[in-house]
Amino acid sequence: MGRIEIKALIVESDASRTNRIVALLERSNDQRFRCCTANSLVRANKLLVEKRCDIVLSSLELVDAKGLDSLVSFNLGRADTPVIALVEGAESDSVLNAARSLSDDCLFWGELGEDRLVQSISYALERRRMLRELQIQRTEKVGGYENFYYQGILDKIDEAVFVVSREDGVLLYSNETAKRWFGANMGEALEDVLEYDLLEVDEVEMEISVKNSSYPRAELRSLSVDWGTELACLISMRDISKQKRAEDAFLASQRRLDLATMEVGFWSWNLASQEAQFSDSLRRTLGYEQSVFCDTFSDFEELVHPEDKDRVKAEFRVIAGDSIYDFELRFRICCGDDLYASVGMRGGRIPLGDPEPVVIGGSLFRLNDNKENYVSKNSGKAGFEEPSKTQRKSVKKNLAAVGIALIVDDEEVLRKALDSILASYGFTTLLANDGVEGIELYEKHQGEIEIVIIDMNMPRVDGSKVFERIRNDGDRIPIIMTSGNDDKQALPFSDGEKENCDFLLKPFGLADVKQVVDRFAGKPVAFE
Repeated sequence: MGRIEIKALIVESDASRTNRIVALLERSNDQRFRCCTANSLVRANKLLVEKRCDIVLSSLELVDAKGLDSLVSFNLGRADTPVIALVEGAESDSVLNAARSLSDDCLFWGELGEDRLVQSISYALERRRMLRELQIQRTEKVGGYENFYYQGILDKIDEAVFVVSREDGVLLYSNETAKRWFGANMGEALEDVLEYDLLEVDEVEMEISVKNSSYPRAELRSLSVDWGTELACLISMRDISKQKRAEDAFLASQRRLDLATMEVGFWSWNLASQEAQFSDSLRRTLGYEQSVFCDTFSDFEELVHPEDKDRVKAEFRVIAGDSIYDFELRFRICCGDDLYASVGMRGGRIPLGDPEPVVIGGSLFRLNDNKENYVSKNSGKAGFEEPSKTQRKSVKKNLAAVGIALIVDDEEVLRKALDSILASYGFTTLLANDGVEGIELYEKHQGEIEIVIIDMNMPRVDGSKVFERIRNDGDRIPIIMTSGNDDKQALPFSDGEKENCDFLLKPFGLADVKQVVDRFAGKPVAFE
């Protein structure tokens, strides 16, 4: 009631991403949005002519525009309409810097959430409104009233704003946010900013490091304006520390994902000729030189551990004969040093079209770093004996056994990285992109899940609620909480529960996750 409706144009060629943005905006409690969408630059420009939109949210990759083309087009044709760029995060620094200069804000898909999105739109609209009013001030001065009026506008903006005389660099005005940022260090902060020669140019945008402030990284914009009867420089600084941390976390997560998939090899199997192809990365993963590795799938089967061989061959026959399109196997295989390693194998049919021969392909990856000798049970030495049914009933489940891991995180890159790490332990993973999906998957697979990793801050239902739902059933499975905030007081578990709980501070590395999982591995965590 009483909220002004904001008309948002979403320019994105991917329908699922478009729907995601629309959903985030429509469930906002702070603003009321009416969304229209365009899947191309041509369609977007047509809508901007037909309908007056308040804000444009545009991807850099469209069906008819690549890179900065869309932002350039919106700047040339709609200078008064704020534009927010939606970027992947894998772009080069030069492209990202250009995107920031051509838009009012840059948001990364990996950190896109309701609060961040709505806040960015609000800031962009407020900034454009301020600049529009200042432009009007140049031609419509009403005595000394306008300075008081525009100061009221500037004081409401959540950016540090200075107005400085272009003639002598004297501070004419600073808003409430600037006073909050710098306090007694205001003069020194202004001197540091003016070292960028802002008084010598009409307009400039740049990213700077801010001294003597709790906001160390800022986006600075400077604009020449008339301030009363004096020519002045309007300088605004927007805190981008959180955005930069998100960028750093994204790059760190991508690096961790790259490291997690380094030990993955790829293979293909032609069912007609029985010929097989194995990637160099697979050979390296198993410790073989290219010249001594097998060339057929039958030869590959002979490398399987004697105690796993019959089972694996039987499963391969089923895969080859029953048109199974997706499968996953776990077994032990002989490496180049004659020791056996536990591996996982995933694959499916590769569609080549009729009447092409049927080809199956996929990946092979190490489940852990351990290797073992093979000693036949008939020799009287220790082998790989299975516990009896009576023994199995009397022991507790532990993470050394292959099980299911539930990963609940709204950041796609982190979900993929954690998925790779848990898979390397032999887990089958269930992935949820928010707390609601996490609870649904837990309830569906309750009793099968061996370990859970939960992000604290997620849309709809946060990590604490997921934790409470699991513990309310008396389930003592290990739970690892993650967060970008080092606030251990906010964790849902107490010191007394740390036997089956732990915490990881983002950004974390592959070694950090392995250390925590290793701490739980082999421990009794739930009764049969």
